[in-house]
Amino acid sequence: MQIQTREARKEDAQQMLNLYNDFAREFEGPASRDLKTYRRLLRRKERINWLAINEQRKMVGYISSRFDKRRREGYIGEIVVDPTQDFEKVAKPLVDRAYNTLVEKKSAVIAAGSLRNPRPEKIFETLGFIGLESTSVFMYTILNTQKFLNELAPILASRLKKMKGWTGLAQIECDGHKVLIQKTEENIDPIVWSNQPVDFKVTLSRGVLIKLIFGIVDPIEANQTGQLKVDTVQNPATTNQLLRVLFPKRQFLIMDYW
Repeated sequence: MQIQTREARKEDAQQMLNLYNDFAREFEGPASRDLKTYRRLLRRKERINWLAINEQRKMVGYISSRFDKRRREGYIGEIVVDPTQDFEKVAKPLVDRAYNTLVEKKSAVIAAGSLRNPRPEKIFETLGFIGLESTSVFMYTILNTQKFLNELAPILASRLKKMKGWTGLAQIECDGHKVLIQKTEENIDPIVWSNQPVDFKVTLSRGVLIKLIFGIVDPIEANQTGQLKVDTVQNPATTNQLLRVLFPKRQFLIMDYW
């Protein structure tokens, strides 16, 4: 697969938004974005945005970086790649472009945030970046439980799709609010209501849900210690597999920092 890169232009805003929406389905906490978000991003002079284009002239990735002229600081921020593509093959030329552009602008320091995601970290390491531990304190809470569960539903559905050989109705209930996901042989979709019995139900608090999202708590351990409750007719092995699929220990957040 041959990847070409070019600078992003204002007319690329819609495609960048579409690509982001596809990419964000695999992640927790997708940031709320619209067309105005990307148009604003592409207007800012301090922003440096590069696109990855495949052999069919399709946009398959982008990178957003910025340069602080006064401080002479460069920052490589968001890397978005079409989830159907090889992440490293698409992201590597984008990172190279952003990095070299920041070097050309005579950045005294170049930093890159990866949120402990090993995929971009591996690429940054090849350019000589080193990891630094942060002493910052990150506070996170859920203010509107139902709205959050609704935003989480397509992500959970995407994960359940990977659960081969299992079909049924799954329910996640948090502090009295719930989301339902129906998986059949043909489709998997979040649904509003069903008169069918639930095959796999997880009940938990907002605090435990946050810990699962950030990968602080292992879902199987949380079940064993009573931090969450599972009601199901599945055997223990399938129960653990479903928990692992829904709440993989390794979590990466997409944060809105525009």
